[in-house]
Amino acid sequence: MSMEAQLNIEVRSRILEYSLFIEQSINDLLLMNLGIYGDKEKTKLFSNKGKLTFQNKIDLLFDIAILTNEEKLEFELLMNIRNKFLHVLDCTSFQNLFQQLDNGIVNRFKKFLENDKSINDEESCKKACYRLFQKNIDTIKKKIKVHKESIEIKYELFQQQNQQLLFYIDTVHNLLEKVSIATENSELENPKVAILGEEILKILQETQRKLETETKNIDGKTFFSSNENMKSLFGIKSELNDLPKWEDFNLENVHKANS
Repeated sequence: MSMEAQLNIEVRSRILEYSLFIEQSINDLLLMNLGIYGDKEKTKLFSNKGKLTFQNKIDLLFDIAILTNEEKLEFELLMNIRNKFLHVLDCTSFQNLFQQLDNGIVNRFKKFLENDKSINDEESCKKACYRLFQKNIDTIKKKIKVHKESIEIKYELFQQQNQQLLFYIDTVHNLLEKVSIATENSELENPKVAILGEEILKILQETQRKLETETKNIDGKTFFSSNENMKSLFGIKSELNDLPKWEDFNLENVHKANS
């Protein structure tokens, strides 16, 4: 028997491919939700020289309520399988693998077997592992979709707020103009009426100045008319165009390997 056959290189390579794809996708998912996807190469923890492990990343995604506990366990299950096949020389088959895992992990793996298939059947276990991988990528796909929809909702909110603020300013401005014209065209012979007119104008002018001041930034631009200002307010640092597109993820080779 050749060394390659003894080590079961085909199975090890397939599981490595699964795990590499999942690790990169989890990294992107975490960066998206931290708002630093566009600057990932500049980060200390998420660049190629970063120190965060895969376990650290899924723990963090769980802590910030992106992953449920069940989803976290499913990612950990694939990584447990990966670690055994890639780091334990004697782990040459799924049957060897199960001898090295505790019953809780083995029972979680059984859920991915097709109906009526036995965990003692090696081919059935290979397919179950692929189903686990598919479940992992479906979870990431769902989380990416939720994140993008959340950003789109926030942008829509920005636009609505901006329109509302501009409406208030325009309304007060128009009111001020109308009162000014009415005051100028009136014959205010009574000094008390004239004083009242001037006071009303002052109040309206002060109201307009206050609205304009509170909706401007230090550059003198309306706060909500700037996408950068709006993103800063809600903690958004990535552009929608910067986020990973699921349709760009190439699974063709993985699917071929399991067909």
